[in-house]
Amino acid sequence: MDLHQQIDIVWILICSIFVLFMQAGFCCLESGLSRSKNSIHVAIKNVVDVSTVGILFWIFGFGLMFGTTTGGLIGTSHFPYMNSGTDNFLSAFFIFQLMLCVTAATIASGASAERMRFTAYVILSIVLGGLIYPVFGHWVWTSHFAGKAPGWLESLGFKDFSGSTVVHSLGAWAALASVVIIGPRIGRFDKKQSARKFKGHNLTLATMGVFILWIGWFGFNGGSEFGFTSHVPSILINTFLASAFGASTMLIWQFYQRKNIEIENILNGLLAGLVASSASCDVISHISAAMIGIVAAIVMECGTWLLERYQLDDTIGVIPVHGFAGVWGTLAVALFVPAEFLTQTRFQQFSIQLLGCVVCFIWCFSFCWVTLRVASKFVRLRATPEEEEIGLNMAEHGATTEMYDLLSSMEHHIQGDSSPIQDLDEHSDVGLIAKQYNRVSEIRDQALNELKDRTDNLETARGELEEKASRLKKANKDAETASRAKSEFLANMSHEIRTPMTAVMGYTDLLIEESWCRPASLKLLDVIKRNGNYLLDLINDILDLSKIESGKLTIETIDFCLIEKLNEVQSLMSVRAEIQELQFDLAFNGKIPDRVKSDPTRLKQILINLVGNAIKFTPDGGKVLLETSFLNSESDKPMIQFKIQDTGIGMTSDQIKNLYQPFVQADSSTTRKFGGTGLGLAISKRLSEMLGGALVCESVPDEGTTFILTITIGDLESIQFHEDPLAAMKAISVSNQEKTPASGASREKLKGSCSVLLAEDGPDNQRLISTLLKKEGAKVMLAENGEIAVRRAMDALENGKPFDVVLMDMSMPVLDGYGATRMLRESGYELPIIALTAHAMSGDREKCVAAGCNDYTTKPINREKLREIVHTYQTVTVEEALIETEV
Repeated sequence: MDLHQQIDIVWILICSIFVLFMQAGFCCLESGLSRSKNSIHVAIKNVVDVSTVGILFWIFGFGLMFGTTTGGLIGTSHFPYMNSGTDNFLSAFFIFQLMLCVTAATIASGASAERMRFTAYVILSIVLGGLIYPVFGHWVWTSHFAGKAPGWLESLGFKDFSGSTVVHSLGAWAALASVVIIGPRIGRFDKKQSARKFKGHNLTLATMGVFILWIGWFGFNGGSEFGFTSHVPSILINTFLASAFGASTMLIWQFYQRKNIEIENILNGLLAGLVASSASCDVISHISAAMIGIVAAIVMECGTWLLERYQLDDTIGVIPVHGFAGVWGTLAVALFVPAEFLTQTRFQQFSIQLLGCVVCFIWCFSFCWVTLRVASKFVRLRATPEEEEIGLNMAEHGATTEMYDLLSSMEHHIQGDSSPIQDLDEHSDVGLIAKQYNRVSEIRDQALNELKDRTDNLETARGELEEKASRLKKANKDAETASRAKSEFLANMSHEIRTPMTAVMGYTDLLIEESWCRPASLKLLDVIKRNGNYLLDLINDILDLSKIESGKLTIETIDFCLIEKLNEVQSLMSVRAEIQELQFDLAFNGKIPDRVKSDPTRLKQILINLVGNAIKFTPDGGKVLLETSFLNSESDKPMIQFKIQDTGIGMTSDQIKNLYQPFVQADSSTTRKFGGTGLGLAISKRLSEMLGGALVCESVPDEGTTFILTITIGDLESIQFHEDPLAAMKAISVSNQEKTPASGASREKLKGSCSVLLAEDGPDNQRLISTLLKKEGAKVMLAENGEIAVRRAMDALENGKPFDVVLMDMSMPVLDGYGATRMLRESGYELPIIALTAHAMSGDREKCVAAGCNDYTTKPINREKLREIVHTYQTVTVEEALIETEV
């Protein structure tokens, strides 16, 4: 034997040791990616894989794979393998092939870890190492042994240098069969196909395992040359480049796809590059090796997604790493191997490579699937849910770890055993944890004892608290009763005052209308009307205050023109200022918004109240100024500020303190001299806060008072500004004057012969409302109660002469307006019904609409509003009738 042969033999033996060393890498990788309760089971399984499969390969596996071929299908000699010692190369060849066989068996067992019983592992290893791997290896690699006739796949031209398919894909398809039959781990998938990822207990150990595999792979690929030739350095470089590019590809993939880096994916990307390089690393270029590694990592990632899509649980990623990446590496032979190393066209070579991959899958998957199915009839392949929960370390081998013992002791503590944890090495990491846990448990027990003592004391206090709570509950109930009584009183007061005020105010308007030539009478009637309006304002203020205090007053937020609203305030208050011979002006400090978002009705109410007070408390010849300015131009919540300044009597600091109390004014002399209830400022203060702002007062006695009102007005982005607000105000005033109708055209008579059914029980209001409607050209029929109203409305409808509008008083004897409206609607009456009520509390409108009314108006009756609402619904009825006639 020459020196070159001796070097070749030494190289093969060294590479065999490297491949065996890969078993340590597989053990670290699988146990690190498994949960700690299964780590010992994984380690034992790896040892048994190597031992069992090695013996089987020696007895008959080597003969099936490299014995004399029968039709290129199976070997028939070397049972068992025996060497007299004269052919050292043959022995080196045998030991290298044995290492490849045990590698394939170890690959197959990793996917179903954590739930496959040890017996099932042994069965799978025996079938794979003793029959499946040797037979398929015979089809591909027979000629490697002493120049024997090639197997049938090798005869077709199938190439797989060091086992991308023969070793790796074959092991992966056996793993796939076991995963399909065994099923996923408990809790891995839910019914919606979303995957829950189980973290390995020691990723550092798994990483070390990959480094060991990386080192061993140099022997795996380098030894497949079966000699220390000139190709070996290139083979090792290609092996490294493919794996390094695979790992880097997954690093970049994760960074851009997930924005976080998971070590498991990088490790699998590296292994996928190693697997894919094994088929062609002997002849490809370094650039081709890098490309193969990049694509292998992507194929592996796609394979992982595919398995999760179909709820196939691969514990450590065997199938995508060794199966899918192995197929890619085998097909890459036709794409990257230089043409001079191919005996056929690339397309033909690709077809042969694809055929080899398909044959491998069918042979291995079907054989393993059938074997495991048959074996499941006799032995249990999967651990029970209870065994899987406690872990296969304990369930299969009775093996525990310090961590397991610690967790078991903690579980006993949960169940009530408070004895300290013992029998653990106090110098180990777990022992230190147990020691600290015992200290925490001791402190906990002390705290529990102290808590028990305090609980006893609390029990005594609880009885006292329950008694107090009972008294508080009774007080709350009394408060709720008082609140309801208050609301009922206000509602009744409103109704009882508004009902007669309807007649008072209505008849006053009629008398004024008919008293053109009697100035003295007009003056007296004006006094009646002014005091009646004052009484109604008082009622409205009381109702507003009640709504605010009960939290039933709602605030709108709508878009409106601020200039127009200020113009309305000026129009209303200028008349009052002229009567008192005062100067009332509007001013603007800088630019102001065109449109704002707030509650225009409540804003107008506050401004009229504040300006009205300023006018009332300012002597003749004085001055009142309303100045508007925009605040917080750089803030996310812009605001509008209104300053109402007067030259009136002013107030002291003590008077300002009580300014916003209901029914309280500065002092009793003020009340007698100027009148008023003291509700206006109380309401304005609360309304300003509900509008997102505040109301403050500054005053100097005998010099004047300034009220500063601020409100929020929406988002800054949506606001447009008037650079010259005074010019905009004048433009609006001119526009309003142009729109003012000519005398006599301010109102329109009711169209045609409008017929109205008036359901009202009060004789005075019957005469008043009838008179007002008849003056507008309407025909009026009366009903003293709801029952008569229903009968007359239905009779008119049946006779073909229905009423255009029904005015329904909601408080009537026999049958009230709510019941009458419901009865009409249930009978199919669809014409307009307008609620006519003296109730004006929060929710009264909603109550009327819920009963079936189309609209709602309150007493006292305003002639213009009455005419407008009847005209509106008469118009709707006429238009509907015209449409029906046209149809």
